[in-house]
Amino acid sequence: MRTFHGLAAALLFAALTLPSSLLAKDLIVGQSLDLSGATNLGKDFSNGIRTYFDSVNARGGIRGKKIQFIQLDDGGRAADAQTNIEKLLREDDADVLIAPTSAETLSAAVKMTKLRTTSLTLLGAPTGAEVDAGGGSFRVVALRATFREEAKSLLDTLRTFNDGALALVRGDGPDAEASHSALREEVQARKLTVAFEGTTALWLARKPSSERIGAVIISGDAIGVMSALQQARRAAPQAILMGFSTVDHRNLLELVGAAAKGMMITQVVPPPGKTIHPFQREHRALMKQYRDEPPSQHTLEGYIVARYLVAAYERVDGEPTPAKVTSALRTVGAMDFGPMRISPRSDNVTSRYVDITAISSKGGLVE
Repeated sequence: MRTFHGLAAALLFAALTLPSSLLAKDLIVGQSLDLSGATNLGKDFSNGIRTYFDSVNARGGIRGKKIQFIQLDDGGRAADAQTNIEKLLREDDADVLIAPTSAETLSAAVKMTKLRTTSLTLLGAPTGAEVDAGGGSFRVVALRATFREEAKSLLDTLRTFNDGALALVRGDGPDAEASHSALREEVQARKLTVAFEGTTALWLARKPSSERIGAVIISGDAIGVMSALQQARRAAPQAILMGFSTVDHRNLLELVGAAAKGMMITQVVPPPGKTIHPFQREHRALMKQYRDEPPSQHTLEGYIVARYLVAAYERVDGEPTPAKVTSALRTVGAMDFGPMRISPRSDNVTSRYVDITAISSKGGLVE
């Protein structure tokens, strides 16, 4: 018996003298997202998040705690997103969930009764769709502007040099409907003249008209806007062509070539290719070190979400819990990313930053 007590005491002493990093519980971050769909948004967003988490873990984590990032692919399907979140709740004991990547999957998540009864936060979805979080104690915290704010920026830009009617084309893609609806609402609020409003199929079948179209605004991702864009070049060659931040200009150039040049698109993060600000330089360096690929709008968006979450974790005392992390996310304080400022607000949106860029003659972005 004395031998057993001696062994127990030795084990207890060893545990008490272990480095705190060996005793610390991992910080568990979960996410359901589209990694296998046609769009690159989910993959790029994931790479931006993982890159920053990798850098934090490489320097020892947060007070000795490493970040464990658990991602499950939902293919952009609402039912699969709900199944994945059920699994994250049941098996993985997450402190926080990074939100799904589309309007449909995010809306499906916030409807889950099991999620509503937790203190978990859905953080930083890379969609500008506005969803009704409803009752319950959990939160939805966006770190980017909404599609309605993108629509306002597009129309404000047009006001300076456009005097023709508008064509509003709903293309395809995970967020095509949400961005198109936001655009339609803003156009109606401003009582602007609309020569066409409808789907890509209707746009392609539209008969020539004497009404001059000054601008064509197409909602959808790169694949989802290409047919409407090509038709606009033919049917309204003098029109200004515009799209939302859902368009990956690199993909669009691969799909339609020169037809993409000159198209104006919104951006909800500062230019990822610039090195003016320290965060831009850090993001570029980390993408090179951990992913060996160039930064994009969506990798930078993921990086910003990861930095915001790490800042919240640094405010948590003791072992993290969903309630503690949710509280910390609300008290992080303002974070500046050059012209983009993130600060918690009561409406669950923390940034209204929107910029307009254009695809240049050389195939890059005019930034």
